[in-house]
Amino acid sequence: MVRLKVPKEGAIALHDLVYGNIEWPLASLDDQVLLKSDGFPTYHLAVVVDDHVMRISHIFRAEDWLPSTPKHLLVYSAFGWDPPEHAHLPNVLGPDGKKLSKRHGATAVSEFRSRGFIPEGVTNYLALLGWAPGTEDEVFSHEELVARWQIDHVQHANARWDEQRLLYFNGVWIRRLDEAELLSRIRRFVPAEWDERTLRATIPHIRERMRTLTEARDLVSFLFTEDIPRDREVIVPKKHEIGDTAEALGKTGVFLRYADPFDAEVIEAGLKAVAEDLGWPVRDVHFAVRGAVTGARVGFSLYDSIAMLGRERALARLEAAADLLAAP
Repeated sequence: MVRLKVPKEGAIALHDLVYGNIEWPLASLDDQVLLKSDGFPTYHLAVVVDDHVMRISHIFRAEDWLPSTPKHLLVYSAFGWDPPEHAHLPNVLGPDGKKLSKRHGATAVSEFRSRGFIPEGVTNYLALLGWAPGTEDEVFSHEELVARWQIDHVQHANARWDEQRLLYFNGVWIRRLDEAELLSRIRRFVPAEWDERTLRATIPHIRERMRTLTEARDLVSFLFTEDIPRDREVIVPKKHEIGDTAEALGKTGVFLRYADPFDAEVIEAGLKAVAEDLGWPVRDVHFAVRGAVTGARVGFSLYDSIAMLGRERALARLEAAADLLAAP
């Protein structure tokens, strides 16, 4: 076994690029093991030799490693090598204030990719964890971050992981993609047999609502399958009876059957007329009709949804919903 003999007097110092000047009294350090009894090097020896051989100029690592830094500096000194620049960065904590780990959810890049996060959004969010640009700006492209990121703007305080903020930045960057690029990225999250032309037509309607690419599938699936959820809870608005809702769907069906042209503008006017005839708020008619034709509580423009679905499919779904409400 080989140990590094540490002097008992004096101190060893480092100018950290984040924390500034730091000193450790040598008397507080042990004579650390460099080579174990089996001849294998310890981590503290191996990492120093490895970084020196690879000509590492800067070491960026979490602040947890600060206690190991004086040990490494002593090894550099023993070999007569100049140490690289060091920067110890604040940790990222979970919402509970504890160090971020798997118990807080996804931690691997592959997991975020599979959940529909895009590189632009994740990079933008990660850059702002523990770093501030010195302005009110928040949205940065890769190129802008390369140009503006400065080590002296890294903060000392630990950052907190905020999933909602990550979703916000991901949504911002989804909306910045042009339609062709967004369609290309959505493709891997939807069934291959979904019609390309129809999927492309949905892009202008869904891009403002999306925060992840996986949400595209849920927003447009009603256009590609007849197997939509059918549940009274997503059809019957609060404060309305089942019979009244069935009447609303019937009146909507009559209008849609004769709507000409069958487009979003005409459909909007017709649903407002149905609401007025029933004495219902328009939003309640929307709730009932959306639940009947899409099987969902929310989605993109109901008028565009019905127009894209087409007259016959919309009428068939209204009839199926009415049958559901009529069942005992």
